Amino acid sequence: MNFFSNIDIQFDIGECRLHAVNLISTHIIHDFPMHSHGIGCYEIHYISEGHGTLIANGREFDITPNTLFITGPLVPHAQITDKSDPMLEWCIYLRADDGNEKDYDSLIRQFLAQKFWIGQDNQELLPLFRKLFSELESRQTGYTDMVKLLISEAVIDITRNYISSSAENGVSPTNSFERTSLTIEEYFLYEYRTASLEELSERLRLSTRQTQRLIEKYYGSSFSEKKTQARMSAAQLLLADECLSLTDISERLGYSSQEYFTAAFKKYYKISPGRFRKSMKL
Repeated sequence: MNFFSNIDIQFDIGECRLHAVNLISTHIIHDFPMHSHGIGCYEIHYISEGHGTLIANGREFDITPNTLFITGPLVPHAQITDKSDPMLEWCIYLRADDGNEKDYDSLIRQFLAQKFWIGQDNQELLPLFRKLFSELESRQTGYTDMVKLLISEAVIDITRNYISSSAENGVSPTNSFERTSLTIEEYFLYEYRTASLEELSERLRLSTRQTQRLIEKYYGSSFSEKKTQARMSAAQLLLADECLSLTDISERLGYSSQEYFTAAFKKYYKISPGRFRKSMKL
C-alpha cells in the first residue's frame, strides 16, 4: 500500500486552482460502506487489477480491470471487493477552489460538472499512475514539479475519457479545509460504531456547534443523520455475510441490543433486517 496524505499539491488548469490532498495505491481487501464527499471534492478511482462492485446513486456497476470512475460532491457510493480477486486501486482525492466558472476553460468546466462517471479508461492511465507514485516515493530532484505535471495530465486524460470534444484551445502541508473535510469523511467511514459529536469536535478542534454547522453546510445532514447513514450502509454489507447473526451485526454497528438495531434498520429502510437478508437471496 502506498498512501500519501496530509499534503497539498496545488496546480492550475486554466484559471482553476486544484489541490491533491490524498493519493493512494492499494489492494482493496475490505469493503467500503456508503459515503460521500463534501462540496468541491472529487475522488478519482482507477482499477488496474481485480474485480468488485460499485454502488453509486442507487445503482450497481461491475468493476473489472481498466475501470475508471469519478465520484464528486455529495454522490453516495460504496465499494464491494471480490475477496477471491481483490481490486488494485489507484486513487487521487482532489479539491477545487471556489472560483468564477465563467473564467474556466471548457475542459475544467466539464471535469467539475461531472459529479459521477464510470467507464473503461481509453487514455492509458496506468503508466501515468505508476510514474506518479514512483515520483512520490523516490523524491528525486524536481519531483514536486513532476508530480504537479502528472496530476494535471491525469485530470486532463480523465476528462477526455468522458467528453467527445477535441483538445481545448512543491508539496506543502494540507490547509485547514482539507484536514477538516477528510477528517469528517474518514471518521464516519471507519468509526461509525462509536462516533460521537464530542469526539469528532475534539479532533477538528472545534466546538460541537461549529462541527454541526460544518456537517450541515458541506453534507446537508446533521451529525446524527450522517452517523445513521454510515451505520445503515455498513449494515447492508454485514447482512450479506450469512455467518453473522443479527446480534453480531448489532454489536459491530455499536447498537446496545439486537432490538435497537432492528428498529433503527426498519425505520431507515422500511423493512426488517431479517426480511432484507432474505430478499438478497432471491
